[in-house]
Amino acid sequence: MNTKKIIPLSFAIMSVMGAFTACSDNKVVGADEQPSTVAVSLPLDATSAEKSAALMAKMNEVSRPNRATAVFLTSAIAGVQGGQYVLTYDTVNARQTYEDAMQTLINNDVIDTSYLNGNGWICSKTEDGTCGSSYRKFGDVYTMQDENGALYGEIFVDEAAWGSRSQLKTIYCFNEVHWLTVENELFQFDEHFRISIDKKYVEMEFETRDSLITEQFIQDCAAENGQISNMAGARITINGVTQKDPVVKCSISREQYRYSNPYQNPYWKKYAAYVVNNCKSN
Repeated sequence: MNTKKIIPLSFAIMSVMGAFTACSDNKVVGADEQPSTVAVSLPLDATSAEKSAALMAKMNEVSRPNRATAVFLTSAIAGVQGGQYVLTYDTVNARQTYEDAMQTLINNDVIDTSYLNGNGWICSKTEDGTCGSSYRKFGDVYTMQDENGALYGEIFVDEAAWGSRSQLKTIYCFNEVHWLTVENELFQFDEHFRISIDKKYVEMEFETRDSLITEQFIQDCAAENGQISNMAGARITINGVTQKDPVVKCSISREQYRYSNPYQNPYWKKYAAYVVNNCKSN
């Protein structure tokens, strides 16, 4: 049984992030202001904590009183080993920009097994510097602070492939509403929905503490003649009390999809929308 590792962060980072959710009051919105991009020295495989710090630092810098602000990390050099992100921010049409991006992620319900013909894939390097059999596609990272200071995101889609054997696509929510603070330590719990496909099975995986949506997931699995299994999700035990995110997996025989390519998952839009809509701080 797989166990997902919790990423402990210092209390200092938590305090900084809390401070960043407050709007800056020393900026004035210009009539001709437009969405802007700035370079940032951040590799595509940066940790979630590093991405959070970059996003929130820029949010604190450009946010305006009583206005929504969207800040994205966007891949600058797609498909190149060691590619970097750039920061894109919008203080004018932030809500529309964010909602459009979220709809794109929700509509991204296809796995194309001819992925090598696409852009944005980075290969793992072997000892001699050549490409190995595994590939990764790091998605852009999205966040928005609304007019009342509530933080949406971070939201991103991550894809991986292992040669011709299997591929997966996951939509993640990393948001303070899911995190746990104990004794001045911050522990990140994410919420995610994942689809994967190999020669024999299509699998769906859902990590959430919401029992009602989990029950819907189990029913949808049954409708596809799938087999449900419970996995060990993210967990932390402190003073004898265990906090965890249960993970439910649904395995479906691929024969009923006739090995179609690209494969379109019938439930991605439903559960990706749930992840997106539930990714908001209080």
